Amino acid sequence: MALKPFNELFNLDLSHEVTKRPVKKGSNLMLDYLEWANCIKLLYENGAESVRYGMKKNENNYPCFYNHNGESPFVSVWVEIDGEKYEEDYPVINGIYVVQNPNQLDINKAKQRGFVKAVAINTGLGLSLWIKEEEVINNNKEIQKEMQKSETTSLNDQITKKFALALQKVGDKDTLYTILQSSREEMRKLYKSNDHANKKIMIGQLDVILNDNNNQ
Repeated sequence: MALKPFNELFNLDLSHEVTKRPVKKGSNLMLDYLEWANCIKLLYENGAESVRYGMKKNENNYPCFYNHNGESPFVSVWVEIDGEKYEEDYPVINGIYVVQNPNQLDINKAKQRGFVKAVAINTGLGLSLWIKEEEVINNNKEIQKEMQKSETTSLNDQITKKFALALQKVGDKDTLYTILQSSREEMRKLYKSNDHANKKIMIGQLDVILNDNNNQ
């Protein structure tokens, strides 16, 4: 018996299999959610004969990865269904918020969600739930505003940390502002703004300073 085709799994009635969860803590806006155990059960019920999944590990044999700045944690999940192997990177998040310092429970939850998403993308099972979730989040102004606020805080934190490290490297603030072609007032305005593009440019400039051996 083979796993049912993509379109058939996509159109499968999941109304009795899903649970509800808030899109963010304290929100009355609920989303349909397919738990990993139900996902495995449905795969077997619809033709799968073997389902396995696990996580890749980083160079320190730890199941969590970060970007080049040591931020934005994510897990890398692999799924094998009847000999077909799929992979999916999934952020370590709590609702719509990134978990900056994840513990084992956070990582395990990301693993389970990564598994469910990998199954959805590659087999169609549960994909309609992910499409609905993206539509809800993208069309809700309150959530979009909250996500932008969260990103602003994250970018400001990165600037603060990198500015302090760059200051240690070059010696004094005036020299650092000269290298950055900026000023105290311009930096204050940048912190208060929602201009994520310019914040990311500033982070990039600070990275250049931190990686430049000539400034040591």
